[in-house]
Amino acid sequence: MRIFILILLFSLNSVAKTLPATNFKITHDFINKMVNKHHFDQHELELIFSSIELKIADKNKSKTKKKKSKSKTMSWDKYRSLFLTKDRIEKGVEFWKNNLDDLKRAERKFNIPIQIIVAILGIETNYGEKQGTHPTLEAIAKRAFGNYRRKKFYTKELEEFLLLVRDNKIPPLSIKGSYAGALGYAQFIPSSYRYYAIDFDNDNKVDLFNSPSDAIGSIANYFDKHHWHDGGEISRPISLKPNELNFAKSSTNKPKKSAEYFKEKGFAIDADIKEQTKIAFIRMPQKNRVDTYLTFWNFYVLTRYNHDNRYAMAAHHLSEEILSSYQNTNHEI
Repeated sequence: MRIFILILLFSLNSVAKTLPATNFKITHDFINKMVNKHHFDQHELELIFSSIELKIADKNKSKTKKKKSKSKTMSWDKYRSLFLTKDRIEKGVEFWKNNLDDLKRAERKFNIPIQIIVAILGIETNYGEKQGTHPTLEAIAKRAFGNYRRKKFYTKELEEFLLLVRDNKIPPLSIKGSYAGALGYAQFIPSSYRYYAIDFDNDNKVDLFNSPSDAIGSIANYFDKHHWHDGGEISRPISLKPNELNFAKSSTNKPKKSAEYFKEKGFAIDADIKEQTKIAFIRMPQKNRVDTYLTFWNFYVLTRYNHDNRYAMAAHHLSEEILSSYQNTNHEI
C-alpha cells in the first residue's frame, strides 16, 4: 500500500509539472492584448491556448544555475558538407526544370538570380520535402511564455502568427513547421510570411505550404526588399596578412568601407573591383585551417535570411553548383 501511495504521489508530481497555458497569467495578458489591439474573440483564444501545455517553474530548484558548457561551433567544412550534396544539387536541377516559368518570371521581376532562389529552397526544406512536423502555435507559444532568452521576439512572432492565420482563414492548430516556428517551403517566420510572402501564382491567396510558385516569388521579393544589388557579386576567397585578419569577422560583417580604403591600407584587392565598391571580410573556421573571404553587399543580404556566415556561404556555393549542373544538362538559361 505504501509503495502504491508513493507511486501515485510521484505520478501526480510529474503531471503537475505542466499545465494548460490558460492557467498562467502571462497567457491571459497576451490574450487581452490580442483582444484589445486586434479585436480577437477572447473565448476563441482561450479555447485555443487551453490545448497547449506549459511547464511550471520549479520553486524548489536551486537558484544557483550551473554554467552550461558552451557547445562547439560546427566547422565550415562540416557545415558545407551537410548541404552541398549530390542529391541536393540534382534535386535543385529538377526543381529548376519543373518550375522554369515561375523562376524566370521571378528573376525578371525582382532581378534575383534563379540559382539563388533554388539554393535557398534546397537548404531550407529540400525543395519543399521537409517543412517541419512541430505544431507551430505550440512551438512559438512555449518560447513566448516560457523561460527563453528571446521571449520578446517570440511574443511578437506569436502575435504575427495569429494575425497570419486569421488573415488567411487557416485553423491555427493545424499548422506545422520547424521547432522554432518557421513555415512552409521558404521557412519564413510568421512576421516574414506576413510582410514578404506574395501571391505569385495569382490564385488570390498566399500559400507557402503548397505553392512552389508563391515560395519562389516570396523568396525573390524578400531579397529584393533587402536591397539585393542587381548583377552584383557575392564573395571571393582572399588571402589576408596576419595584421589584416582583425578586419575579418566570424560574425556577419556589413560592407561599410570601400575597396579604395582597403587598398590604401595595403590589402591585395583585385584590380577589377571598383574603388567605390563597399566590401567586408569574413573568416570561416575549418577543422585544420581558417578560410578568409572578401564579401560584397549581396553576401550581407544573404545573411538577412539567416544571420550566419556559414549559411550564406553554403547558399552561395550551392547556387553555383546547381547553376553549373543545370547548364551541363543543356537546358536553356
